[in-house]
Amino acid sequence: MKPRVIISGLGVVSPYGVGAAIFQQNICQGKSALRRLETPPQVGAPVTDPRFTGSGKARQMALTAAREALAGAALPADCQLALCSSVGWDETPERQSLADGEDLLARHLTVSGPKITNFSACAASTMSVGNACRLIVSGAADCALAGGADSRLHPLGTLGYELLGALAPGGDTDADAARASRPFDRDRRGFVMGEGAAFFVLETLDHARRRGAPILGEILSHAANCDAHRLTDPDPAGRAAAACIRLALDRAGLRPAQLDYVSAHGTGTPANDAAEIAALTLALGDAARAVPISSAKSMFGHCSMAAGALELTAALLALRAGVLPPTLNCDQPAWAGFDFVPLTPRRAAARIFLKNSFGFGGQNACLIVSV
Repeated sequence: MKPRVIISGLGVVSPYGVGAAIFQQNICQGKSALRRLETPPQVGAPVTDPRFTGSGKARQMALTAAREALAGAALPADCQLALCSSVGWDETPERQSLADGEDLLARHLTVSGPKITNFSACAASTMSVGNACRLIVSGAADCALAGGADSRLHPLGTLGYELLGALAPGGDTDADAARASRPFDRDRRGFVMGEGAAFFVLETLDHARRRGAPILGEILSHAANCDAHRLTDPDPAGRAAAACIRLALDRAGLRPAQLDYVSAHGTGTPANDAAEIAALTLALGDAARAVPISSAKSMFGHCSMAAGALELTAALLALRAGVLPPTLNCDQPAWAGFDFVPLTPRRAAARIFLKNSFGFGGQNACLIVSV
């Protein structure tokens, strides 16, 4: 029988502040972290804690989030720890290699098992969680630290997105900025950049029980594929993304109707939201219109390679508190009959959820998680 993989620790640095507690509080209250910026891209969800500054911001956030996750899991000293991570570029990428963030984590956290670095765009940290699950199930490590960090809220980091016309306009005030990210809304005009870090400690259920570790959730399955459509545009029909969702369901032994919630990729761009709805319709059938769907990007922006990890954290903590996180600013849903949990959080006893992450290059990654 295949070992079951659980989450025994998590840590987060977000635009709301440092730590899982403040993150959970804001997510459960449906608070926006978006604000107007004085420099391009004019609107974003920055991490403003003074501990994280300069060209090493993403790596600093990664280390802080990873340490919180490890402290919560309280691993024994002799535990063989693997590292599966996705740490994005900071403001001066010419001074660092892409592997710098992972090397820093490995040195500071005494990683003694395998180390896998993933750079699959916006699906990266979700894939890192899947890679960690494989290492644990195979017996390559006792435990794994998995997650991601990114910090590109600066002109160099957002230039490519601006040239593609993918960024939402910010407006003149913080109130305008808070309404800029509009996933699944008729008036959606692009995504808003955020930044942050989130990491998880994963181990088998048996290993966690033997040492009396906390059990925050279980990764029931993971899946990944590629639609190979265009570099920056998803397949409008959502065929490969739908196949990825179906594969995750099959591996979890679940029917679509057994899902209680979908944590959508939900960027707020016209093309991506339409492709994700097409994929969910193909994969879930009638259940697509019955299951609540929301996008955390409406609250704290698109955190690029860290997006999947932060959104997984948001869904996990909200559902543990008995809350479905909202899709802020979804005033006029673009698709009739779907439940986008619009505007405000909702009390609900949801247990099993799907996490979608879709990135440039056709990268698709899905997780099925229970709380």
